[in-house]
Amino acid sequence: MNALTRIICVIVSLWLAISALLPLFGYNLIASKPGLVAFVPDRDLLYLYVIRSACFATMVFYAINFLRRRRPLSSVSPLLTFCIMLVIFGSAYLVVFDIAFGYLWTFLAFLAGLGLFFFFENEKERSMLFKDIW
Repeated sequence: MNALTRIICVIVSLWLAISALLPLFGYNLIASKPGLVAFVPDRDLLYLYVIRSACFATMVFYAINFLRRRRPLSSVSPLLTFCIMLVIFGSAYLVVFDIAFGYLWTFLAFLAGLGLFFFFENEKERSMLFKDIW
């Protein structure tokens, strides 16, 4: 991998990581607008902000793995990572913006269960991939 590829990947990863985390601190980074924009979440659209942050964090995770020359072992790995990021950012948004709807916490518990399902599927697929190594 050449240096230009690594530099571009690092810059994009930093931009995505900052864009994923800034709303939790009251700011937003939007590519089409110069500078930081104040972030005032609309409770009806909270799920979109959570999905945006989770997508960006998932892309950063795989960009870091790309830079380390590590690839996902299975096709379930991206789904597992996305579920984990949804639970992390969903919980963070609910805590930071003091939203206490029981159904949202129930949905996050469902996503955590889905993440466990994908974890076990990933482990099963990984054990099949490396069964004949030794």
